[in-house]
Amino acid sequence: MLVAPFSPALFATYKRLHAFLSQCQQQASRQQQTKLVNVSFGLAAIAPDGQLTPWAILDGLSAARQMHFCHSHGEPWRVGLGTVLLAHASGIARFSRMQQFIDVWRKRTVCYDATLPGGQPHFFSGFTFFDTAENFDPAQVFVPQLQVTQQNGQVTVSLNCLIDDAVNVTSVVEDFNVQLRHLRDVANASQEANPRRPTQRVDRDLGDFRQAVRSALKAIDQQPLQKVVLADAVDVLASAPFQLAASLRSLAQQYPDCHVFSFNNGSGQTFVGASPERLLSIEKGRLVTDALAGSAPRGQTSNEDRQLGQQLLANPKEKEEHQIVVDFIVQQLRSLGLCPNYRPQPTLKQLANIQHLHTPIEATVPDPLDALTILEQLHPTPAVAGLPRTAACDLIHQLESFDRDLYAAPLGWVDAAGDSTFIVGIRSALLSGRNARLYAGAGIVSASDPDKELAEIRLKLQAMLSSLV
Repeated sequence: MLVAPFSPALFATYKRLHAFLSQCQQQASRQQQTKLVNVSFGLAAIAPDGQLTPWAILDGLSAARQMHFCHSHGEPWRVGLGTVLLAHASGIARFSRMQQFIDVWRKRTVCYDATLPGGQPHFFSGFTFFDTAENFDPAQVFVPQLQVTQQNGQVTVSLNCLIDDAVNVTSVVEDFNVQLRHLRDVANASQEANPRRPTQRVDRDLGDFRQAVRSALKAIDQQPLQKVVLADAVDVLASAPFQLAASLRSLAQQYPDCHVFSFNNGSGQTFVGASPERLLSIEKGRLVTDALAGSAPRGQTSNEDRQLGQQLLANPKEKEEHQIVVDFIVQQLRSLGLCPNYRPQPTLKQLANIQHLHTPIEATVPDPLDALTILEQLHPTPAVAGLPRTAACDLIHQLESFDRDLYAAPLGWVDAAGDSTFIVGIRSALLSGRNARLYAGAGIVSASDPDKELAEIRLKLQAMLSSLV
Protein backbone atom coordinates (compact mmCIF):
# COMPACT_ATOMS: atom_id res chain seq x y z
CA MET A 1 0.00 0.00 0.00
CA LEU A 2 1.33 3.43 -0.98
CA VAL A 3 0.73 6.53 1.14
CA ALA A 4 0.92 9.79 -0.77
CA PRO A 5 3.07 12.48 0.93
CA PHE A 6 0.38 15.17 1.22
CA SER A 7 -0.52 17.36 4.18
CA PRO A 8 -4.08 18.24 5.26
CA ALA A 9 -3.71 21.79 3.97
CA LEU A 10 -3.51 20.49 0.42
CA PHE A 11 -7.16 19.50 0.62
CA ALA A 12 -8.40 22.96 1.60
CA THR A 13 -9.31 23.83 -1.97
CA TYR A 14 -10.77 22.16 -5.03
CA LYS A 15 -7.50 22.80 -6.86
CA ARG A 16 -5.39 20.89 -4.34
CA LEU A 17 -7.72 17.86 -4.38
CA HIS A 18 -7.55 17.90 -8.17
CA ALA A 19 -3.75 18.00 -8.02
CA PHE A 20 -3.59 14.99 -5.69
CA LEU A 21 -5.82 12.88 -7.93
CA SER A 22 -3.85 14.00 -11.00
CA GLN A 23 -0.67 12.75 -9.35
CA CYS A 24 -2.39 9.41 -8.72
CA GLN A 25 -3.38 9.30 -12.37
CA GLN A 26 0.21 9.95 -13.47
CA GLN A 27 1.39 7.13 -11.23
CA ALA A 28 -1.26 4.81 -12.69
CA SER A 29 -0.16 5.75 -16.22
CA ARG A 30 3.54 5.19 -15.50
CA GLN A 31 2.90 1.77 -13.98
CA GLN A 32 0.15 0.90 -16.49
CA GLN A 33 -1.99 -0.13 -13.56
CA THR A 34 -5.36 1.08 -12.28
CA LYS A 35 -5.10 2.48 -8.75
CA LEU A 36 -7.56 2.26 -5.89
CA VAL A 37 -7.44 5.75 -4.42
CA ASN A 38 -8.65 6.65 -0.94
CA VAL A 39 -9.24 10.23 0.16
CA SER A 40 -10.05 10.63 3.86
CA PHE A 41 -11.09 13.54 6.05
CA GLY A 42 -11.96 14.04 9.68
CA LEU A 43 -15.64 14.86 10.12
CA ALA A 44 -14.75 18.33 11.40
CA ALA A 45 -13.36 19.24 7.97
CA ILE A 46 -16.76 18.52 6.39
CA ALA A 47 -19.29 19.40 9.10
CA PRO A 48 -17.57 21.22 12.01
CA ASP A 49 -20.67 21.09 14.22
CA GLY A 50 -22.13 17.89 12.83
CA GLN A 51 -22.60 14.48 14.35
CA LEU A 52 -22.99 11.07 12.73
CA THR A 53 -24.32 7.71 13.80
CA PRO A 54 -24.38 4.61 11.62
CA TRP A 55 -28.19 4.60 11.74
CA ALA A 56 -28.42 8.22 10.55
CA ILE A 57 -26.08 7.44 7.64
CA LEU A 58 -28.05 4.39 6.58
CA ASP A 59 -31.33 6.26 6.84
CA GLY A 60 -30.22 9.57 5.33
CA LEU A 61 -28.41 8.02 2.37
CA SER A 62 -31.12 5.43 1.56
CA ALA A 63 -28.89 2.45 2.28
CA ALA A 64 -31.77 -0.01 2.00
CA ARG A 65 -31.71 0.50 -1.78
CA GLN A 66 -27.99 0.01 -2.45
CA MET A 67 -25.24 -2.40 -1.54
CA HIS A 68 -23.88 -1.59 1.88
CA PHE A 69 -22.19 -3.02 4.94
CA CYS A 70 -22.55 -1.81 8.50
CA HIS A 71 -20.86 -3.13 11.63
CA SER A 72 -21.20 -1.58 15.07
CA HIS A 73 -19.91 -2.82 18.40
CA GLY A 74 -20.71 0.40 20.21
CA GLU A 75 -17.43 1.96 19.15
CA PRO A 76 -15.79 1.36 16.75
CA TRP A 77 -18.42 1.33 14.01
CA ARG A 78 -18.08 1.19 10.24
CA VAL A 79 -20.44 1.87 7.34
CA GLY A 80 -19.68 1.32 3.65
CA LEU A 81 -22.09 2.44 0.87
CA GLY A 82 -22.03 1.84 -2.88
CA THR A 83 -19.39 -0.10 -4.81
CA VAL A 84 -16.10 0.85 -6.41
CA LEU A 85 -14.86 -2.74 -6.59
CA LEU A 86 -16.93 -5.91 -6.41
CA ALA A 87 -15.95 -9.58 -6.64
CA HIS A 88 -17.80 -12.80 -5.96
CA ALA A 89 -17.10 -16.52 -6.04
CA SER A 90 -18.62 -19.89 -5.23
CA GLY A 91 -17.37 -23.39 -4.59
CA ILE A 92 -14.65 -24.76 -2.33
CA ALA A 93 -12.02 -22.20 -3.43
CA ARG A 94 -14.16 -19.15 -2.62
CA PHE A 95 -12.08 -17.96 0.36
CA SER A 96 -8.75 -18.17 -1.47
CA ARG A 97 -10.17 -16.46 -4.56
CA MET A 98 -11.44 -13.56 -2.47
CA GLN A 99 -8.08 -13.31 -0.67
CA GLN A 100 -6.33 -13.11 -4.04
CA PHE A 101 -8.68 -10.30 -5.07
CA ILE A 102 -7.92 -8.40 -1.85
CA ASP A 103 -4.16 -8.95 -2.21
CA VAL A 104 -4.15 -7.56 -5.76
CA TRP A 105 -5.96 -4.35 -4.82
CA ARG A 106 -4.11 -3.81 -1.54
CA LYS A 107 -0.94 -3.48 -3.62
CA ARG A 108 -2.67 -0.97 -5.92
CA THR A 109 -3.97 1.24 -3.13
CA VAL A 110 -2.94 4.86 -2.73
CA CYS A 111 -4.06 6.63 0.45
CA TYR A 112 -4.04 10.31 1.29
CA ASP A 113 -3.74 9.75 5.03
CA ALA A 114 -3.68 6.16 6.25
CA THR A 115 -3.00 7.38 9.79
CA LEU A 116 -6.61 8.52 10.28
CA PRO A 117 -8.70 5.87 12.08
CA GLY A 118 -10.30 3.94 9.24
CA GLY A 119 -8.56 6.17 6.70
CA GLN A 120 -7.90 3.49 4.10
CA PRO A 121 -10.08 1.27 1.91
CA HIS A 122 -12.02 -1.54 3.57
CA PHE A 123 -12.83 -4.76 1.75
CA PHE A 124 -16.26 -5.57 3.18
CA SER A 125 -16.99 -9.28 2.92
CA GLY A 126 -19.78 -11.79 3.31
CA PHE A 127 -19.56 -15.58 2.99
CA THR A 128 -22.65 -17.78 3.07
CA PHE A 129 -22.77 -20.79 5.38
CA PHE A 130 -22.49 -23.29 2.53
CA ASP A 131 -20.60 -22.73 -0.72
CA THR A 132 -23.90 -22.42 -2.61
CA ALA A 133 -26.81 -20.18 -1.58
CA GLU A 134 -30.13 -18.69 -2.70
CA ASN A 135 -30.12 -14.95 -1.95
CA PHE A 136 -26.46 -13.97 -1.61
CA ASP A 137 -23.33 -14.88 -3.52
CA PRO A 138 -21.45 -17.62 -1.62
CA ALA A 139 -18.49 -15.23 -1.39
CA GLN A 140 -18.72 -11.50 -1.95
CA VAL A 141 -16.19 -8.72 -1.36
CA PHE A 142 -16.64 -5.05 -2.21
CA VAL A 143 -14.90 -1.75 -1.69
CA PRO A 144 -17.46 1.03 -1.09
CA GLN A 145 -17.59 4.44 -2.69
CA LEU A 146 -18.20 6.02 0.71
CA GLN A 147 -17.09 4.66 4.05
CA VAL A 148 -17.46 6.25 7.47
CA THR A 149 -15.66 5.01 10.57
CA GLN A 150 -15.77 6.05 14.20
CA GLN A 151 -12.88 4.89 16.34
CA ASN A 152 -11.38 6.34 19.53
CA GLY A 153 -13.99 9.11 19.44
CA GLN A 154 -12.95 10.28 15.98
CA VAL A 155 -15.12 10.06 12.86
CA THR A 156 -13.29 9.56 9.56
CA VAL A 157 -15.01 9.97 6.19
CA SER A 158 -13.37 8.18 3.27
CA LEU A 159 -14.11 8.36 -0.44
CA ASN A 160 -12.77 5.60 -2.69
CA CYS A 161 -12.39 5.63 -6.45
CA LEU A 162 -10.51 3.94 -9.29
CA ILE A 163 -7.99 6.03 -11.20
CA ASP A 164 -6.40 5.15 -14.52
CA ASP A 165 -5.12 7.19 -17.47
CA ALA A 166 -8.62 7.45 -19.00
CA VAL A 167 -10.45 8.85 -15.96
CA ASN A 168 -11.67 12.45 -15.99
CA VAL A 169 -10.20 13.73 -12.73
CA THR A 170 -12.45 16.80 -12.73
CA SER A 171 -15.54 14.57 -12.81
CA VAL A 172 -14.16 12.52 -9.91
CA VAL A 173 -13.67 15.65 -7.82
CA GLU A 174 -17.19 16.85 -8.63
CA ASP A 175 -18.59 13.45 -7.60
CA PHE A 176 -16.63 13.65 -4.34
CA ASN A 177 -18.15 17.07 -3.66
CA VAL A 178 -21.67 15.71 -4.21
CA GLN A 179 -21.11 12.79 -1.84
CA LEU A 180 -19.61 15.02 0.83
CA ARG A 181 -22.46 17.49 0.53
CA HIS A 182 -25.02 14.73 1.07
CA LEU A 183 -23.11 13.42 4.06
CA ARG A 184 -22.78 16.95 5.50
CA ASP A 185 -26.56 17.33 5.26
CA VAL A 186 -27.00 14.11 7.25
CA ALA A 187 -24.45 15.20 9.86
CA ASN A 188 -26.04 18.65 10.24
CA ALA A 189 -29.64 17.42 10.48
CA SER A 190 -31.28 18.79 13.63
CA GLN A 191 -32.18 15.32 14.85
CA GLU A 192 -31.87 11.74 13.76
CA ALA A 193 -34.87 10.37 11.92
CA ASN A 194 -36.83 7.86 13.96
CA PRO A 195 -39.19 5.93 11.67
CA ARG A 196 -41.72 3.70 13.36
CA ARG A 197 -41.40 -0.06 13.27
CA PRO A 198 -44.31 -2.23 12.07
CA THR A 199 -46.79 -3.11 14.83
CA GLN A 200 -48.66 -6.05 13.28
CA ARG A 201 -47.41 -9.26 11.77
CA VAL A 202 -48.22 -12.80 10.60
CA ASP A 203 -45.70 -15.53 11.48
CA ARG A 204 -45.08 -18.87 9.77
CA ASP A 205 -42.64 -21.44 11.16
CA LEU A 206 -40.74 -23.18 8.36
CA GLY A 207 -40.23 -26.53 10.07
CA ASP A 208 -40.89 -28.84 13.02
CA PHE A 209 -37.85 -28.07 15.16
CA ARG A 210 -38.70 -30.51 17.94
CA GLN A 211 -38.94 -33.37 15.43
CA ALA A 212 -35.66 -32.30 13.81
CA VAL A 213 -33.96 -32.55 17.23
CA ARG A 214 -35.34 -36.06 17.71
CA SER A 215 -33.96 -37.07 14.31
CA ALA A 216 -30.59 -35.53 15.18
CA LEU A 217 -30.42 -37.47 18.46
CA LYS A 218 -31.01 -40.73 16.56
CA ALA A 219 -28.21 -39.80 14.16
CA ILE A 220 -25.87 -39.04 17.06
CA ASP A 221 -26.65 -42.46 18.56
CA GLN A 222 -26.05 -44.27 15.26
CA GLN A 223 -22.82 -42.66 14.05
CA PRO A 224 -19.70 -40.99 15.42
CA LEU A 225 -21.34 -37.57 15.55
CA GLN A 226 -20.59 -35.58 18.70
CA LYS A 227 -22.73 -32.55 18.01
CA VAL A 228 -24.91 -30.92 15.37
CA VAL A 229 -26.29 -27.38 15.42
CA LEU A 230 -29.82 -27.19 14.07
CA ALA A 231 -31.42 -23.93 13.06
CA ASP A 232 -35.05 -22.92 12.90
CA ALA A 233 -36.52 -20.14 10.77
CA VAL A 234 -39.73 -18.15 10.97
CA ASP A 235 -41.14 -16.07 8.10
CA VAL A 236 -42.80 -12.83 9.18
CA LEU A 237 -45.14 -10.70 7.07
CA ALA A 238 -45.41 -7.23 8.65
CA SER A 239 -48.07 -4.57 8.27
CA ALA A 240 -45.55 -2.17 6.73
CA PRO A 241 -42.05 -2.40 5.21
CA PHE A 242 -39.28 -2.93 7.74
CA GLN A 243 -37.29 0.25 8.37
CA LEU A 244 -33.60 -0.63 8.31
CA ALA A 245 -32.32 2.24 10.46
CA ALA A 246 -35.04 1.79 13.08
CA SER A 247 -34.42 -1.95 13.26
CA LEU A 248 -30.65 -1.58 13.70
CA ARG A 249 -31.03 1.22 16.23
CA SER A 250 -33.39 -0.98 18.24
CA LEU A 251 -30.96 -3.90 18.13
CA ALA A 252 -28.09 -1.68 19.28
CA GLN A 253 -30.14 -0.33 22.17
CA GLN A 254 -31.36 -3.74 23.33
CA TYR A 255 -28.06 -5.57 22.86
CA PRO A 256 -25.22 -3.09 23.46
CA ASP A 257 -22.69 -5.88 24.03
CA CYS A 258 -23.37 -7.51 20.64
CA HIS A 259 -22.06 -6.88 17.14
CA VAL A 260 -24.91 -5.16 15.28
CA PHE A 261 -24.60 -5.65 11.53
CA SER A 262 -26.30 -5.06 8.19
CA PHE A 263 -25.33 -6.38 4.76
CA ASN A 264 -27.35 -5.45 1.66
CA ASN A 265 -26.87 -7.47 -1.54
CA GLY A 266 -27.82 -4.61 -3.88
CA SER A 267 -31.01 -6.42 -4.92
CA GLY A 268 -33.35 -5.27 -2.17
CA GLN A 269 -32.47 -7.84 0.49
CA THR A 270 -30.70 -6.94 3.71
CA PHE A 271 -29.29 -9.35 6.28
CA VAL A 272 -29.31 -7.83 9.78
CA GLY A 273 -28.65 -9.00 13.31
CA ALA A 274 -27.01 -8.60 16.69
CA SER A 275 -24.39 -11.31 17.05
CA PRO A 276 -22.63 -12.10 20.33
CA GLU A 277 -19.92 -14.04 18.52
CA ARG A 278 -16.70 -12.74 16.97
CA LEU A 279 -15.13 -15.31 14.67
CA LEU A 280 -11.82 -13.49 14.48
CA SER A 281 -10.19 -10.10 14.70
CA ILE A 282 -6.62 -9.31 13.67
CA GLU A 283 -4.92 -6.09 14.66
CA LYS A 284 -1.22 -5.58 13.99
CA GLY A 285 -0.63 -9.31 13.82
CA ARG A 286 -2.56 -10.22 16.97
CA LEU A 287 -5.53 -12.56 16.51
CA VAL A 288 -8.45 -12.99 18.89
CA THR A 289 -11.30 -15.46 18.37
CA ASP A 290 -14.20 -16.48 20.60
CA ALA A 291 -15.41 -19.92 21.60
CA LEU A 292 -19.06 -19.30 22.42
CA ALA A 293 -21.31 -22.28 23.14
CA GLY A 294 -23.53 -23.41 25.99
CA SER A 295 -26.52 -21.24 26.90
CA ALA A 296 -28.94 -20.39 29.69
CA PRO A 297 -31.59 -17.67 30.17
CA ARG A 298 -31.05 -14.59 32.31
CA GLY A 299 -32.79 -14.38 35.69
CA GLN A 300 -35.58 -12.00 36.67
CA THR A 301 -33.68 -10.99 39.84
CA SER A 302 -29.98 -10.65 40.61
CA ASN A 303 -30.08 -13.75 42.82
CA GLU A 304 -31.87 -15.82 40.19
CA ASP A 305 -29.51 -14.53 37.51
CA ARG A 306 -26.45 -15.46 39.56
CA GLN A 307 -27.90 -18.90 40.26
CA LEU A 308 -28.61 -19.54 36.57
CA GLY A 309 -25.07 -18.46 35.70
CA GLN A 310 -23.52 -20.82 38.24
CA GLN A 311 -25.72 -23.66 37.03
CA LEU A 312 -24.56 -23.00 33.47
CA LEU A 313 -20.90 -23.08 34.52
CA ALA A 314 -21.47 -26.45 36.22
CA ASN A 315 -23.83 -28.04 33.67
CA PRO A 316 -22.12 -31.15 32.15
CA LYS A 317 -24.10 -30.99 28.91
CA GLU A 318 -23.37 -27.28 28.32
CA LYS A 319 -19.71 -27.67 29.33
CA GLU A 320 -19.31 -30.57 26.88
CA GLU A 321 -20.84 -28.49 24.09
CA HIS A 322 -18.51 -25.60 24.89
CA GLN A 323 -15.36 -27.72 25.14
CA ILE A 324 -16.04 -29.21 21.71
CA VAL A 325 -15.85 -25.69 20.25
CA VAL A 326 -12.70 -24.75 22.19
CA ASP A 327 -10.87 -27.92 21.15
CA PHE A 328 -11.84 -27.44 17.50
CA ILE A 329 -10.66 -23.82 17.29
CA VAL A 330 -7.38 -24.61 19.03
CA GLN A 331 -6.75 -27.57 16.72
CA GLN A 332 -7.51 -25.52 13.59
CA LEU A 333 -5.21 -22.68 14.64
CA ARG A 334 -2.41 -25.10 15.46
CA SER A 335 -2.80 -26.71 12.04
CA LEU A 336 -1.88 -23.29 10.58
CA GLY A 337 1.24 -23.11 12.74
CA LEU A 338 -0.19 -20.75 15.36
CA CYS A 339 0.24 -21.11 19.13
CA PRO A 340 -3.14 -20.29 20.70
CA ASN A 341 -3.42 -19.05 24.29
CA TYR A 342 -6.60 -19.37 26.36
CA ARG A 343 -7.86 -19.96 29.88
CA PRO A 344 -8.69 -23.58 30.80
CA GLN A 345 -12.13 -22.71 32.20
CA PRO A 346 -14.85 -20.65 30.47
CA THR A 347 -16.42 -17.50 31.84
CA LEU A 348 -19.94 -16.15 31.37
CA LYS A 349 -20.84 -13.81 28.52
CA GLN A 350 -24.08 -12.23 29.69
CA LEU A 351 -26.40 -10.57 27.18
CA ALA A 352 -29.77 -8.93 27.68
CA ASN A 353 -31.86 -12.09 27.47
CA ILE A 354 -29.37 -14.98 27.43
CA GLN A 355 -25.93 -15.95 28.77
CA HIS A 356 -23.27 -18.15 27.23
CA LEU A 357 -20.09 -19.98 28.17
CA HIS A 358 -17.24 -17.97 26.66
CA THR A 359 -13.54 -18.63 26.09
CA PRO A 360 -11.46 -16.00 24.23
CA ILE A 361 -8.52 -17.51 22.33
CA GLU A 362 -5.50 -15.44 21.21
CA ALA A 363 -2.53 -16.02 18.93
CA THR A 364 0.18 -14.15 17.05
CA VAL A 365 -0.24 -14.25 13.26
CA PRO A 366 3.05 -14.48 11.34
CA ASP A 367 3.55 -13.11 7.84
CA PRO A 368 2.38 -14.05 5.24
CA LEU A 369 -0.64 -15.76 6.82
CA ASP A 370 -3.78 -13.77 5.95
CA ALA A 371 -7.24 -13.30 7.43
CA LEU A 372 -9.27 -15.28 4.91
CA THR A 373 -6.98 -18.31 5.12
CA ILE A 374 -7.63 -18.41 8.87
CA LEU A 375 -11.31 -17.73 8.29
CA GLU A 376 -11.60 -20.67 5.90
CA GLN A 377 -9.97 -22.93 8.48
CA LEU A 378 -12.37 -21.87 11.23
CA HIS A 379 -15.70 -21.76 9.35
CA PRO A 380 -17.95 -23.34 10.31
CA THR A 381 -17.03 -23.95 13.94
CA PRO A 382 -18.88 -26.57 16.00
CA ALA A 383 -20.75 -23.65 17.60
CA VAL A 384 -22.78 -23.24 14.40
CA ALA A 385 -22.35 -26.59 12.60
CA GLY A 386 -21.22 -29.47 14.79
CA LEU A 387 -18.50 -32.09 14.92
CA PRO A 388 -17.24 -33.86 12.89
CA ARG A 389 -17.85 -30.95 10.58
CA THR A 390 -18.65 -32.83 7.37
CA ALA A 391 -21.10 -35.24 9.00
CA ALA A 392 -22.78 -32.37 10.86
CA CYS A 393 -23.20 -30.31 7.67
CA ASP A 394 -24.64 -33.31 5.83
CA LEU A 395 -27.22 -33.74 8.61
CA ILE A 396 -28.06 -30.02 8.51
CA HIS A 397 -28.82 -30.38 4.80
CA GLN A 398 -31.12 -33.31 5.56
CA LEU A 399 -33.04 -31.86 8.51
CA GLU A 400 -33.36 -28.13 7.78
CA SER A 401 -36.13 -27.11 5.37
CA PHE A 402 -34.63 -23.74 4.35
CA ASP A 403 -31.41 -22.32 2.94
CA ARG A 404 -29.14 -20.79 5.58
CA ASP A 405 -27.68 -18.18 3.21
CA LEU A 406 -25.70 -15.82 5.50
CA TYR A 407 -27.10 -17.25 8.72
CA ALA A 408 -24.26 -18.45 11.02
CA ALA A 409 -21.72 -17.42 8.36
CA PRO A 410 -18.72 -15.02 8.42
CA LEU A 411 -19.36 -11.31 7.85
CA GLY A 412 -16.74 -8.61 8.21
CA TRP A 413 -13.93 -6.67 6.63
CA VAL A 414 -10.23 -6.58 5.79
CA ASP A 415 -8.51 -3.21 5.48
CA ALA A 416 -5.62 -2.19 3.26
CA ALA A 417 -3.15 -2.82 6.12
CA GLY A 418 -4.37 -6.41 6.55
CA ASP A 419 -6.21 -5.86 9.84
CA SER A 420 -9.66 -7.44 9.95
CA THR A 421 -12.76 -8.32 11.95
CA PHE A 422 -15.28 -11.04 11.18
CA ILE A 423 -18.34 -11.92 13.20
CA VAL A 424 -20.75 -14.87 12.95
CA GLY A 425 -24.16 -13.99 11.48
CA ILE A 426 -26.35 -15.40 14.24
CA ARG A 427 -29.35 -13.81 16.03
CA SER A 428 -30.24 -12.53 12.59
CA ALA A 429 -32.93 -11.89 9.99
CA LEU A 430 -33.22 -11.40 6.24
CA LEU A 431 -35.34 -8.32 5.41
CA SER A 432 -37.08 -7.61 2.10
CA GLY A 433 -39.87 -5.05 2.08
CA ARG A 434 -42.62 -6.30 4.43
CA ASN A 435 -41.05 -9.75 4.63
CA ALA A 436 -38.53 -11.00 7.14
CA ARG A 437 -37.04 -14.42 7.75
CA LEU A 438 -35.74 -14.83 11.31
CA TYR A 439 -33.10 -17.44 12.18
CA ALA A 440 -31.93 -19.07 15.42
CA GLY A 441 -30.03 -22.26 16.24
CA ALA A 442 -29.23 -24.62 19.09
CA GLY A 443 -26.45 -27.16 19.62
CA ILE A 444 -27.64 -30.75 19.86
CA VAL A 445 -25.56 -33.36 21.74
CA SER A 446 -26.46 -36.77 23.12
CA ALA A 447 -27.84 -35.27 26.36
CA SER A 448 -30.10 -32.75 24.60
CA ASP A 449 -33.81 -32.56 25.39
CA PRO A 450 -36.06 -31.57 22.43
CA ASP A 451 -38.38 -29.46 24.59
CA LYS A 452 -35.50 -27.51 26.19
CA GLU A 453 -33.83 -26.94 22.82
CA LEU A 454 -37.10 -25.63 21.40
CA ALA A 455 -37.42 -23.25 24.37
CA GLU A 456 -33.90 -21.93 23.66
CA ILE A 457 -34.77 -21.39 20.00
CA ARG A 458 -37.96 -19.51 20.87
CA LEU A 459 -36.04 -17.29 23.30
CA LYS A 460 -33.54 -16.34 20.57
CA LEU A 461 -36.23 -15.78 17.93
CA GLN A 462 -38.29 -13.61 20.26
CA ALA A 463 -35.27 -11.43 20.96
CA MET A 464 -34.87 -10.68 17.26
CA LEU A 465 -38.61 -10.32 16.65
CA SER A 466 -39.05 -7.75 19.42
CA SER A 467 -36.39 -5.57 17.79
CA LEU A 468 -38.07 -5.64 14.38
CA VAL A 469 -41.78 -5.43 15.18
